[in-house]
Amino acid sequence: MTALAGCQATGESGAAVPEPAAASVNAADRARVAEGGTVTWGVNEFPTQWNPHHQAGNLVTVHTVLGALLPAPFRTDEQGHSHPDPDYVTDVSVTTEPEQVVTLTLNPEAAWSTGEPVTWRDYAAMAEALSGADTDYQVLGAAGYDRIAEVRRGEDEYQVVIVFEQPFADYRALFSPLLPAEYTADADAFNTGFLEQIPVTAGPFEVAEIDPVAQTVVLDRDDDWWGEPAKLDSLVFRALAPDALDAAFLDGSIDLYALSLDSGSHERIRSAPGAEVRAALAPDYRHITLNGQSPVLRDVDVRHAVFLGIDREVVAAAAFSALGWQPEVLNNRFLMPGQPGYADNSGEWGEYDPERAARLLEEAGWTAAEPGAVRSRDGEPLTLRFVVPQGYASAREEAELVQSMLAEIGVDVEIRSVPGDQLFSRYVQPGDYDLVAFVNGGSGFPASDFLHQWVDAVEGPDGQPQWRANVGRIGSAQIDAALYGALEALDADTAAERVNEADRLLWEAGHTLPLYQRPQLYAVRDTLANVGAPGFGTLDYADIGYLTGD
Repeated sequence: MTALAGCQATGESGAAVPEPAAASVNAADRARVAEGGTVTWGVNEFPTQWNPHHQAGNLVTVHTVLGALLPAPFRTDEQGHSHPDPDYVTDVSVTTEPEQVVTLTLNPEAAWSTGEPVTWRDYAAMAEALSGADTDYQVLGAAGYDRIAEVRRGEDEYQVVIVFEQPFADYRALFSPLLPAEYTADADAFNTGFLEQIPVTAGPFEVAEIDPVAQTVVLDRDDDWWGEPAKLDSLVFRALAPDALDAAFLDGSIDLYALSLDSGSHERIRSAPGAEVRAALAPDYRHITLNGQSPVLRDVDVRHAVFLGIDREVVAAAAFSALGWQPEVLNNRFLMPGQPGYADNSGEWGEYDPERAARLLEEAGWTAAEPGAVRSRDGEPLTLRFVVPQGYASAREEAELVQSMLAEIGVDVEIRSVPGDQLFSRYVQPGDYDLVAFVNGGSGFPASDFLHQWVDAVEGPDGQPQWRANVGRIGSAQIDAALYGALEALDADTAAERVNEADRLLWEAGHTLPLYQRPQLYAVRDTLANVGAPGFGTLDYADIGYLTGD
């Protein structure tokens, strides 16, 4: 079963909309890809923190750009299966008794742009930095790294022996991407070394320029790259406001970008000469996150009332109305429909039930003077701030739908449009919001992918709770136990059982309302090969280029 049904659907204009596939990148052998050329890739944010393992660096644009620049020991195919990347790792062996030991044999030709080889020391320093042992490191999360007992030299400096103190099933997700030891050996280098710069690389491209004024990152082919050389001369990432991306693609200023679900965008791109929409199903999903530390939403009954007061079927159908696809509401935060182990864990909280929502609010002390009026308690109105990024018509429309639904149960929703490049840094991460909707992007490792988003707070140096990347600020020891249990499970069935237990507990805790699986949708020049919507897979940036036409 897939989250989106239909074969070759059509929108109102009658133009065909491609059915999401496992991957849609116009795959082509390197022999069919021309040498040279430049591709300009449109993005909707210009990061300042380029360390992907830093709390402020977990942005789609960061990962997209670094895919061309930094090592990762494993690559993932479109089915979500991981394999060692021979450009960096030539062999992998795993033993589980008496302890789990993963041995990576590194490609001895791999080297950083400084000229230093990539060795076991880079892995050891990064494992220590991300372990969580030193709280001065502002790490995104310690999942997996906190289970490593030691990383040591193997037969030579090009062999890494990773010894786990506790089992870790998703070991393939670690060290992706790998940072050089120079930038993980101390907290200051980790926290500030990648601010407004990408100082060291080890990929098919190198950084030519990062221009915050022009909002561009220019990458050139790295002539010192030891693998198959990049087909393109240059790869340029250009940040534009969401509503400017369509125009830039249509006038030729950019060659590809991730499409929103806005109907106008699809109609314009589908009718443009030399353009196509590439669509793939991915481990990505849209959801509404509730801030459990905001004054109104500290009460789990109020959070559950919000869950019950939103008709997710209507929200999902509205999102895909222009595409002619029939969405399936998602009832799991970790597994997508069609993935092994997927289960509906929503229980009593997944249905649209405004009458019960109203009763929960009454019992929580939020009363209305008359039907349809905004509820209040102790003289304070029941008002929730829903932050949305400016320039996203579909996000605004979604928020307005939620606003009208919650109004029916006496909840006033105030929609606040904020700059898209400040949505997370200024509002979501500091907790200056009540409701926010965004997409979680996974990579096929459901527990470790999202662990940092769900784990309970830890005590900070000042004695105050630190929620790290858990922007919903809701957690419990029971949720953590289920998640860590999934990480320990070395067989798929047990891992799925524990992931589903964590998901059930998150429903009970009122943490995040899943909406639907979000397909990857890219507008791409039809002559471009090996780029677009990779689904569960990993792009090979060296193979991106223009077809020869032969």
